[in-house]
Amino acid sequence: MNENIIYEQPVSENIRNILKCEYLYEKYNAALVQDNIWGIKSCIATLLETSDLLTRINLKFELLKELEKNIIYINNLKEKDEISLEKFDKYLTSLNDSIDNLNLLQSNPSKTIIDNDFLMQIKSKIYIPAGDNFFDMPSYLNFLCSNKSFILENINNWYLPFMPLFTASKLLLDIRRSSKFSSYTSSKSFFQLKLDKNINIDLVRIKLISGSNIFPDVSVNRQNLNIIFKTSYGVNRLSKAIDDNIEFELSLSNIS
Repeated sequence: MNENIIYEQPVSENIRNILKCEYLYEKYNAALVQDNIWGIKSCIATLLETSDLLTRINLKFELLKELEKNIIYINNLKEKDEISLEKFDKYLTSLNDSIDNLNLLQSNPSKTIIDNDFLMQIKSKIYIPAGDNFFDMPSYLNFLCSNKSFILENINNWYLPFMPLFTASKLLLDIRRSSKFSSYTSSKSFFQLKLDKNINIDLVRIKLISGSNIFPDVSVNRQNLNIIFKTSYGVNRLSKAIDDNIEFELSLSNIS
């Protein structure tokens, strides 16, 4: 069991979108390993959710910009001897591969979903409470009761256009998450850190002990990072600021 919880707070909008993409990827894979129709329904719902996200933002463009920026970043680390040659080669190869794979995408990956009448029928019902039930959608039940290999073949085909985006998102976040943690102590519930205005922090990570029932409420801008540490209590899980100092670890990512 993991002894720590790492809370992440995106500072820039592009990192927020990349974290959302990773979240959907993890939710999709968690559902895929379930050996029942509910797992398949969750997979399809997640693909529809991913399609909705990508129709609202040009994630491919954002990812390509970030990948190029990260190539410059790891080259700078190499020049300063702040990264091992093994890790540098691994990251550089993966970054270039991701750029190539994204450039092969000729259209929005959501098009595969949008052009599928069966999936659009599910989408029209999925946001209605219990709307994707089986008596209103017998075709859906028919699909879910099909041969397992047939179901997985279809799902993999619907997933495939999103894969370069998921892979690039995970890679970019892995590089950011390689930033080291430093130890700090709050003043009761409050912690403030002055930031260098010339450094663009884009991801804040806070490490706390798992099971402590304490979580951070983060506010960050170009000049200040403010954290209020809170706890939940009662059957309604109400929140309040803690009364004691707390030791925690903090990592600030600044790929620029």
